[in-house]
Amino acid sequence: MPRPDSDLIARIAWRYYVQKQNQAEIAANLNLSRQSVQRYLSRALEQGIVVTRIDHRYLNECMELGQELKACYHLDLCEVAPASVEQSAEEVFQSLCVLGAQVMERFIRSEEPCTFALGSGQTIRRSIHYLEEFQRADHSVTSLVGFTTPEGNPSEFDLVTPFAEKTGAQGYYFPAPLVLPTLAEKQLLEQLTVYQRVMKIVEQASVAFASVSPLHTNSAFLKEGLMTTEEWQNLQKKGACAELLGRVLDENGRLLNEEFTDRLAGEVLKPSPDRLFVCISGGAQKHQALYSILQGKWVNGLVTDEQTAHYLLQMPPTSVR
Repeated sequence: MPRPDSDLIARIAWRYYVQKQNQAEIAANLNLSRQSVQRYLSRALEQGIVVTRIDHRYLNECMELGQELKACYHLDLCEVAPASVEQSAEEVFQSLCVLGAQVMERFIRSEEPCTFALGSGQTIRRSIHYLEEFQRADHSVTSLVGFTTPEGNPSEFDLVTPFAEKTGAQGYYFPAPLVLPTLAEKQLLEQLTVYQRVMKIVEQASVAFASVSPLHTNSAFLKEGLMTTEEWQNLQKKGACAELLGRVLDENGRLLNEEFTDRLAGEVLKPSPDRLFVCISGGAQKHQALYSILQGKWVNGLVTDEQTAHYLLQMPPTSVR
């Protein structure tokens, strides 16, 4: 059984020995101190991860796939989790979420205070589950979406609480459901001081993590009563194939400007040179949805699995935005 941090050690070793990055570059890319990089490189030798090659299952190929995806889709960060065709969907999901947690931890370990903005979904929730425990009261975490049901009950969209419990970060919640019943109520919400304060925190986020979902009959939108069957069917007719933070996209990553979209609480942060927006998603059922958000340049960071990486590299990387 590999150590929990063996992936991170091997990735640092790969950058140092294979890519010929120096320790300062590695530290900057992974949000680590140079001293931490030195320690991890020493442990790579002690644990036998570095011999005459990096001896870590599938890792060399995964790192190369990540570099190809970065170049192909103009990403600032891309990490690929090992996933063979023999593995079950649950095994692939676990591998993906463990890697997602490791990427999150790079930012949690940052010496500077960070503000984290989180989407929703089981992939982000499981990634948070795999986090080590930290005491970082200097960090902040907020949500990119409302976290209550239309009736006002807490929903599965709340990921601020588990993240804050694992990291010690200060949590800030969107005081609203994901979808408002009417556009007039959305406009009233936007005038509230507490809403505006949380929006400012969101806009100041250092890094955002979200997951994309295919739009299907098992969607949380339908299960939580956030979208009517008629609304869902209308979106399907317009070619909807992906959902990111409540925004519904077609196969080319174009936003479908439904009245439903106008009633959503929260905002989709735009990727920028100063902020990473990382999508953690994988599995065959999300192939088309992932391609959609990459086409539309909705994110500039990606954590996915090996088989999904191969699929994305076979698709034409044209942009429509």
